[in-house]
Amino acid sequence: MDLKRIAVVLALALLVLLRNLPGALTCLFPRLLRARPLDQDSPSFDHALAQQMEAELAPLGFRLLGAHLESLPLRRPRLVYDFAHDVERAFASASGSGQDMELYLLTAFEGGGFVLTADHRRISIQQEGRCLSGGLPGATPEQLAAAHRKRVEGFAQAGRKPREDLSLPARVAAAEEWYRTGGAREQRLRHANALILSLMMLAMLSAMVVKVLR
Repeated sequence: MDLKRIAVVLALALLVLLRNLPGALTCLFPRLLRARPLDQDSPSFDHALAQQMEAELAPLGFRLLGAHLESLPLRRPRLVYDFAHDVERAFASASGSGQDMELYLLTAFEGGGFVLTADHRRISIQQEGRCLSGGLPGATPEQLAAAHRKRVEGFAQAGRKPREDLSLPARVAAAEEWYRTGGAREQRLRHANALILSLMMLAMLSAMVVKVLR
């Protein structure tokens, strides 16, 4: 193989590696997620979008809480708008833009444990008494709230109590805790292919470098 062809193969392998490296790192180290509250005066905070989401969720009992940023390794921070339901002790969180907005409901329990119900495809995670997570693609906010309420009831029947703190700092803390528990497994499963591809590209790059140096 001539040097020109080797250079092309190396470039392609490096490109594939760089595209998959963030997912690979997330798969290996999901607990590296960092969350921080976003000031509503920040230019990143879209007040029109937040008000639009609040108008959709207010009939269900949710009020606007604020927003936070979630950062995974080598990825741009994801902006998440947060809402709280004072009676049912649940959070609603939305991210994305336009028609690509994704919504999920989250209830955190005293002593640890989460129920998460999303309106989009999401890997199902079930850990008895600790985590119940999954998605209902295409569900309306009303359908999502009804499904989430039913799932929470299962925890309540086992004597679990939702946490009372529904402040923005509590929501940020719950985000980081999620990625240390049920969310860690979800991220590993979601990004397993990225890890495999990254390892393959590293092996290919190493082999090509050895070949060139011989």
